[in-house]
Amino acid sequence: MHIVHGAWIPDDTDGFVRRGAFYLWVESDTPARLRSRKPGAPHPRQLSGKELAAFLVERLGVEESFPGSLPRLFVQRYFLLPSADGKPLPSYELQPYVEDDLPEQTELLPWQVCCHPVPYPVATLNSIHFLASHDADDFQLGSDFLFWRQFTQVLKGLIARDQYVPAIKRRELEAAAPTRGKCSAAPSGELHYGWEWRSEDYEAAIARYAPAMPAVCAAGSASAERAALYAREPLLRRAAECLLHDAVTGTPRTAKFEQQLAGSLLERCLSPSRAAGVPTEAEWEDYRAWAAWRRRLTVRQTAGGFRLCFRLLEAPAGDSDGWHMQLLVAAKQDPSLQLSLDNYWRMDAKAKATVERGFGADFQQHLLLALGHAARVYPKLWDGLHTDHPAGFALTPEEAFDFLRESAWVLQDAGFAVLVPSWWTPEGRRRAKVRLRTSLRRAATSARRVWSPTSTSSPSAASR
Repeated sequence: MHIVHGAWIPDDTDGFVRRGAFYLWVESDTPARLRSRKPGAPHPRQLSGKELAAFLVERLGVEESFPGSLPRLFVQRYFLLPSADGKPLPSYELQPYVEDDLPEQTELLPWQVCCHPVPYPVATLNSIHFLASHDADDFQLGSDFLFWRQFTQVLKGLIARDQYVPAIKRRELEAAAPTRGKCSAAPSGELHYGWEWRSEDYEAAIARYAPAMPAVCAAGSASAERAALYAREPLLRRAAECLLHDAVTGTPRTAKFEQQLAGSLLERCLSPSRAAGVPTEAEWEDYRAWAAWRRRLTVRQTAGGFRLCFRLLEAPAGDSDGWHMQLLVAAKQDPSLQLSLDNYWRMDAKAKATVERGFGADFQQHLLLALGHAARVYPKLWDGLHTDHPAGFALTPEEAFDFLRESAWVLQDAGFAVLVPSWWTPEGRRRAKVRLRTSLRRAATSARRVWSPTSTSSPSAASR
């Protein structure tokens, strides 16, 4: 039996921008002879060299650029693993296949492991997981592999929904001694271009996955001297940032698209290596503009004690064109506390002051800011803002369908709440399919009752 392990390991550097990579390694139930019991010795149950290459190619479908080239990519990494009597214990998944007795006392020691660096972790982990689910009679996936596969699939979904923004990180350098009688107001330091996650769903994923991370996921290191258990959340965030950077910058771009981006902030973020060196004045202007934009974005997402809600009201039976979008607010502390803007604007000053307490200070100011931000995401909203008391706007059937198909999820990802008719939700669609099948089944049964093979009349005659 073989156990496929995987871990994201940071590079062994102290630079400002720290990278890392995802590594695969394989544990076997047939141990090799342990030549050394010193910390940092090769793991006795690992596959290495040609054995590892053959397993990766034949069982996991890893492709080689040309036959025999895979071992040249292998690197040595170190894992801090539970050990006893000078040797590592078999992993939890391997224990049923070996006869080793588990000791009462263990210690963590670093062991050298032959690893394969994975260039495209999201796709590779998903592909191996598929193979393991359908054709795995001689290998299993370790808990570390399964954890990273599930987490990277979450990141894949966030990337598909554009839950990230361009980013510039500033690094202050040790200032040179000022010239006597002179002082410089010019900005100093380094600028590093890249991308960062910007999503409530991302923060929720970090909060959910960090406590659930198996200890072995945080046990990898680039050197035996630095072998230690990383803090889970920082490791998870660093891995997510690197995977985002590789996914965005590694996406192929056409020459026409490159021309459109020439000289822009996005060009420097997509090709950060081109922006290396001493920042120019134009780049410092980019940084100041980006920092101000990011502050405004943060304020929009955090200010106010409510969420702006969009409720799509279906056209009444007698008016197929009478679709309407109703605007509401829901308190962040208690989402069940909702107020339609139409009702709000009809209140007198005293009633408004009373209800505003449930939605945070400066309610009207934050409401107008939220409406303006939402209109940039969903331009149709501008139709409802040509008044001092915005409360909603009319929609044609085509506009309502476009909202359900495209704009609704964009608004949700931007932090707004969206309420749609029940028949459009996944559960509503399932119920509709059940009702349709039931109706078809009843219709077929009725038809069989009207005419059967033993009947002397034809279907047409029976219908007549």
